[in-house]
Amino acid sequence: MNKAEFVRQLRATAAAMKPLTESTSSEAMTWDGQQYAKGVEKHLDPYALSWWSTLNAIAALLEAQNSRVTELQLSYLEKTLFSGMGSLNDLYFDPKALGALADSVNTSLDQGRRELYATFRDK
Repeated sequence: MNKAEFVRQLRATAAAMKPLTESTSSEAMTWDGQQYAKGVEKHLDPYALSWWSTLNAIAALLEAQNSRVTELQLSYLEKTLFSGMGSLNDLYFDPKALGALADSVNTSLDQGRRELYATFRDK
């Protein structure tokens, strides 16, 4: 595994979930590029926030590590990210609950997971 590429891919996959990690009130004023306007109410998704934080934390830890990734770390990453229920591979955002944004995030997340797995498997 190319550690630098894997870290880059972790961050890219986390970025796909970023729109679901933010919460705003409809009463909040936001800058639309020309003036302040009332915002659109958004509710964050706790799973998106949790995975966004986890992926960024893993990326930061791997990036700060001066040595190669150990077999124990590789095993942890494989289980956490790619193996069965509760893994990143199992993550899906329901469009019925979250609207059209969920479809967009799911599409980006699927692509990110494929690239992340390919980078993980690349020896």
